[in-house]
Amino acid sequence: MNNIGTKKNRGKTKLNLEDDQLLEIVIKLRDLMPEWKWSLGMIYCYGLRPSEVFGANVNQEDKTCTVLGINGDEDELEERKAFTLDKSLIDIFDLNNIDRPWEYNMSDKKYDVNYSKIKTDQMSKRLKKIIKKEKFPQFTMNMIRHSWAKRAIKSNVSSSDCAISMGYSIEVFQDKYLS
Repeated sequence: MNNIGTKKNRGKTKLNLEDDQLLEIVIKLRDLMPEWKWSLGMIYCYGLRPSEVFGANVNQEDKTCTVLGINGDEDELEERKAFTLDKSLIDIFDLNNIDRPWEYNMSDKKYDVNYSKIKTDQMSKRLKKIIKKEKFPQFTMNMIRHSWAKRAIKSNVSSSDCAISMGYSIEVFQDKYLS
């Protein structure tokens, strides 16, 4: 893939890394941020929103991921299935054995927006410090998520499957990634 890019949006910069370069950095971050390795893996493997990693569970058999999050259109709780583009990455990031500091109660469908925001902010701050210390190219967790969409498009995954997996409507997905 030539360049993974996200539109310049809300002051964010464009991510100009080859896919293999981004994966190499995310794998290095896995070792530099052991407390958050699973979260970066979930974002990279499944294209989840950073706050959704706390309510995501990998199915051991088919390697899909059940995600509990907020539907952006209506701010209602939704459960969806996400899929990975490369099942071998699940083992690389050890996503079958997640030790997270907090997670949703999937059976009660409870969502704590405030706590999720606090944990996501902690993860972002830690990521920024490591990126600066290690002199990695500047990027955010959301840019890792957007790279999933770019990889899916390059792999000829249908827009409808990508939209469902990422928690978008088809129209929003196409507007955001196919324009």
